[in-house]
Amino acid sequence: MASEISSAAESDDDEPMQMSGKKRGDDEMDITPMIDITFLLLIFFVVASKMDPTQTAQTPRAEAGLAVSAKDSAVIFVERGSGDKAILKRSDESTFSDDEDAQITEILDYVQQRLDDGKQQVMILGNWDVSVGEIGRLRRIVGDHFEDLGVTYIAVKEV
Repeated sequence: MASEISSAAESDDDEPMQMSGKKRGDDEMDITPMIDITFLLLIFFVVASKMDPTQTAQTPRAEAGLAVSAKDSAVIFVERGSGDKAILKRSDESTFSDDEDAQITEILDYVQQRLDDGKQQVMILGNWDVSVGEIGRLRRIVGDHFEDLGVTYIAVKEV
């Protein structure tokens, strides 16, 4: 009997072992590489894109708004200049300095003088082709220094 067991064991060793595995069907697809490529493209476009809206945006067209009196406002005119820079003018049509530091000082002095003269608000009057960045920069200059100022109006002059 021992010889029968040993002969059966020997015969089993000669044959290759069969594994029952689950084979993947033809209709299944591994989408992991596609997901990897999608995230790599997303990262590339986020890193390579330019996120500065001041260079491409323009001041939106005026549709409707409040009637604000220029007589009661310290008015700063903004016109398109060369390149990205704008030309800033006082209400008497005299221009502010081109140097940014001197320009900020002149703007603050002008607004303060107008407020001391009895003006109640500030109006930034820009042409339609002035970049939004220049209007925003001017609004930040006035808003940061005159925190107690109630309202700063932005107006668009259409041609």
